[in-house]
Parts: sequence; C-alpha cells; structure tokens
Amino acid sequence: MLSHLERQSASDTKKRIAIGGIWHETNTFASGKSDYSAFETYQLAKRDELIRRYRGSNTELGGFIGHAETSRFQLVPTLFAAAVPSGIIEHQTAMKLCHELIDTIHNAGSLDAIFLSLHGAAIAEEIDDLDGFILERLRSIFGPQIPIVITIDYHANVTEKMVRHASVIIGYDTYPHVDMAERGEEAAQVAARILETNQVPHCSFKRIPLITSPLNQQTDKEPMRGIFQLLHEIEEWPQILCGTVAMGFPYCDVDHLGASVLVYGTEPTMTEKAVNSLSNRIWAKRKSFTPEVVSVKEGIRQAVNAESFPVVVVEAADNIGGGSAGDATDVLAELIRIQAKGSVMLIADPEAVQKAISSGVGRRTALKIGGKSDRFHGSPVEIFVTVRSVSDGEYVHKGSYMTGYVSSMGKSAVVDADGITIVLTSRRSMPFDAEQLRCVGIEPQKQKIITVKSAIAWKAAYGDIAKQTIVVDSSGVCPIDLSKLQYHSRPKPLFPLDG
Repeated sequence: MLSHLERQSASDTKKRIAIGGIWHETNTFASGKSDYSAFETYQLAKRDELIRRYRGSNTELGGFIGHAETSRFQLVPTLFAAAVPSGIIEHQTAMKLCHELIDTIHNAGSLDAIFLSLHGAAIAEEIDDLDGFILERLRSIFGPQIPIVITIDYHANVTEKMVRHASVIIGYDTYPHVDMAERGEEAAQVAARILETNQVPHCSFKRIPLITSPLNQQTDKEPMRGIFQLLHEIEEWPQILCGTVAMGFPYCDVDHLGASVLVYGTEPTMTEKAVNSLSNRIWAKRKSFTPEVVSVKEGIRQAVNAESFPVVVVEAADNIGGGSAGDATDVLAELIRIQAKGSVMLIADPEAVQKAISSGVGRRTALKIGGKSDRFHGSPVEIFVTVRSVSDGEYVHKGSYMTGYVSSMGKSAVVDADGITIVLTSRRSMPFDAEQLRCVGIEPQKQKIITVKSAIAWKAAYGDIAKQTIVVDSSGVCPIDLSKLQYHSRPKPLFPLDG
C-alpha cells in the first residue's frame, strides 16, 4: 500500500505526451505531385525544434504547447510536417514522413497519450486516407489503451478509419481559420480529462451526402453561423464533451468525400441526438451554399468603377489555399486590358522572378507572366514591366491567421505594368496575412484593387479594410461550380451533383 508521500509523488508525476503531426490538404485535380521538398520549404520541424518553432503561435501545436506548459504534461516532441495545399503526395514522400513520425513516437519511451495535428484531407499515391493510415498504424503499436487526440481542418473529409482509431477528433470552429490555438488548447484539455478519468468518451459520427464550395462556408455568416451556434449550444449539454462540424474538401476525388459531424460525450443517446440535430440542420440549408459570382470581365469593370477602395477581387478557382497553382492569368489579363491602375496581385512564377532579378531594379523588361503550371490556369501574359524591387519574400504573420509564424514566398520581385503592381513569387504563397504585401513595400489600404487567389481565408488579411468584395468566375483547379470537376471515385448520391 502506497504511503501518503508516495501517493503525492505519483500524482505529481507529469504525463508524457507525444506531440507531432503531418498536415496536407490534397487537391487531386492539381497538376504535379507533392514531394518531400514541398514539406521542407513550408513547415518541417523535428524534436526540440518543434517546440521552439510553434510555442506562442496561433496554431494547434502552439495551443497544445501553451496548455501543456502550465499543466502536468511533459511534452515529447516528435515531427511536424506541412506543405502548402497541392497535388497528391508522392508515395515515397508519404512513407518517409509517416515512418519518421511513427518511429519517433514508437521510440519515445513510455507515453501516456499522443496528440497529433492532422488535416483530414491528406491523400498519397496508393493511400487515399493518409490521416487514417497514420492513426491505424499508431493504434496497432500502442493498442486501445493510450489516448490519441487529434485536431483536423474545417475542410476535412472525415473517414470511419479516423474515427475508429482516434480517441477524440477536434475540428476548427472558424473560417477563416483563426482559432487553431484554441483548438489545440481544447485538445490538451480533452487529453487531460481522459487521463484523469481513464474514460474515453463515446463518439457519434455521421456523414452527410453534401459537398459545397468554400465560398459560402464563412462561419460568421449564414448558413454556417446558425449551424455553429447550434453546435455550441449542444456543447453546453452536460452529457456532451465536444463536437465538430467538418464541411469537407471538395477538390478530392475520393470515396469518402463530403461533409460530416462528430459529437463526443458520456451518453450515447445524447451524442446520437446531437449528431442528428446538426446533420439535419446542415442538410436543410444545403441550397444556401451556392455562391454568387460574376464573369472576370464584369467583375473587373465593377471593381474599377467602385465608389470606395480597396476592392478585393476574389479568384477562388485559383485558390492557393485549396491546392491551385497560383499562376492563373485571366484576371491579370483583364486588369491590363482595361489599364486598371492602382491594382495589385500576386503571381507564382519563379521563371519570371529570375528574369526580373537578372534585368535589375529600375530596368524595363519584357516578361511572360503566369500560365506556366498547366492548361487549367490560362496562358502566359506577355507585357513590358519596370522592376521596382526584389526581396527574399519572408514575413512574420501579424494578423489572426497563424500569428507569429514565419512564411516565405521565396525570391520575389515587384514589377510595375503601367500602374498595375504585380508581385512575382518563387513559391506559392497563401494570401492570409497583410504582411505578405507589406514585406515587399506595399501598403494594402492604399491600393484600389487587391486581387487574392483564395476563397474565404484572405479575410484574415484584408477583411477589415475591404470596402467591397467581388468574386469572379476565373480559371483554376478549385472551381466554384463543382460540376466542372471530373470525379471518378466520389460517393453517390452527393448534393448538388446528383440533385
């Protein structure tokens, strides 16, 4: 029998929790494959570097670390790898990352729990559910006793395999995504509760035969505002621990495509009631997800003739945050055609960057800009420009998205096309923070037109200054009209594709 001091010592022992993850939003319609360098150039941190890099950041890892450092957790950092959303992950890359993560966790010694930051829409060659694959492998090593708590993206395509092997799945509550640290902290609290009670909560899970364009999924506007209000009301029920609404990532051609709902709690009847209430509410609102768009020509005309500025022109189909190439040219061509002075846009084009750098700052040169990735993003625009500046394209996030994180556009050049500013970047860079423009000497609020290759998440950068938003039906592999995509593996029926 333990003495009082022995019992006190045992209770003071910190719980050892492995922390890591692999994050990728895979667009199966995008050209090319995602290799190991795609993760190295965006986010790849191992062991102690993981803690240093993400401590204090508005990320799931940052939230979990922050809670752990004020609780009885001893964190065991392993590996975290993330790539900018892009094409299917090469098999060799997926296996290398998975083995690095799983082997590091396996060799970490005695563990009390595991926390992973995953996405929920990661797809590799030969593996159409990489998130489920990781969880299944970990569960086969550690057995059913050890809690595995994960966070996922709002756009996850949740699978039965993920639900079966994770103890609890926690998704974002916001879009634009600004609550990642909160969800990481919630994951830490849930892990602590499981360890304290030695009870894994019951899960009710329901898939909804629905896919929607991200454009009408903003969580502070209808229809999602009412849906999340219901979710938060349900989370106040005494029998409910937490819940997640995942709207799915429509640019994946997989058999588990679609929206879903998860609720965790102590009473199966109540979690089932909660899941049904949420899924019924989402299904009832299914026709409300159709966005309003205009042609590129009409959208630019409206932007130029606006009464107040800046106007944000949204190129949702070339959404870099959805895996598109970031080099679509139809909007650029129209801006040039009508001489829309005072407009600014980014184009991912390493070839044009190098030529601009070679020409030299202050020099006028002919460039072929954009449209080089594939046949889905238009043709290169040939134009004379003046090179205004070159830089390393690095900046620190100061807004609400991943606050504190350092992003890099790679070598970048700012060029002027007779009053139209074009930021040429060597890497695809998501327009989620205003520092992206400020780091190259452009003040967003002084622009007339800001073109963003995004759907909704750009609002974390420019939502507070945009006087008007115009969504245009541009080219790219994230089309607003999902019927333009050639699905082969998706489930059927699936609204709105099957009526």
